[in-house]
Amino acid sequence: MDLIILAIITAYIFFRLSKNLGKIDEEEKQEIHKKLLERKKQIEEILDRAQKSGASNSAPSNLEKIIGSKSTSDSDIEKLDADSQQNLNKIFGACNIDYNFFMSGAKMAFEMVINSFAKDDLETLKMLLSDKIYQGFEMAVKNRQSLNQKLNTNLISIDATQIVSALLIDNFASIVVKISSKQINYITDKDQNIIQGKKDEISEIFDIWTFKKDINNANPNWLVSATSS
Repeated sequence: MDLIILAIITAYIFFRLSKNLGKIDEEEKQEIHKKLLERKKQIEEILDRAQKSGASNSAPSNLEKIIGSKSTSDSDIEKLDADSQQNLNKIFGACNIDYNFFMSGAKMAFEMVINSFAKDDLETLKMLLSDKIYQGFEMAVKNRQSLNQKLNTNLISIDATQIVSALLIDNFASIVVKISSKQINYITDKDQNIIQGKKDEISEIFDIWTFKKDINNANPNWLVSATSS
């Protein structure tokens, strides 16, 4: 089931990002399209090998290599307090996933949210965010549009991820993740003039995101329920 879901997500990401290629210049378009094809091919190869071997548990560690972030599950889990460790074990057991699989999904969600917010893609944001936090993103997007401004974002890398805490109240799970990334962010007006940020300035950004899920719900999706920097 997880492999089927992952395949659907992979296809969806490829479709959504490819759909937006017409909004950037030709050089950027070719570079992004090349990366998309490489990422899609790598994930498809992993899914194919896992399906042939019948070992779906091999997918998370391989996907970890594709995403490219450093994250050692044992050492990261050992840094958590006892309650968080216990909650994490219960959550992962109930969801039939492991640390690496969850972190791969968290990083994929982070990338999708960052890119979708910059592209004013409310449809994708609604799929990834809780209702409350979506309202904030929607307001920011519409405010930007009313001012004829555009957010330009280049997510260069996700350098490190770490689970900070895990909470389980009844059947509702919340996992807080610290994410370190390098990004270029700047805002342009209707005439393409940069009014905030710099086009060539790379910033190291530290985010704290909370992912939530009802572990009794058969839907495997986790939603981003809080973000802070």
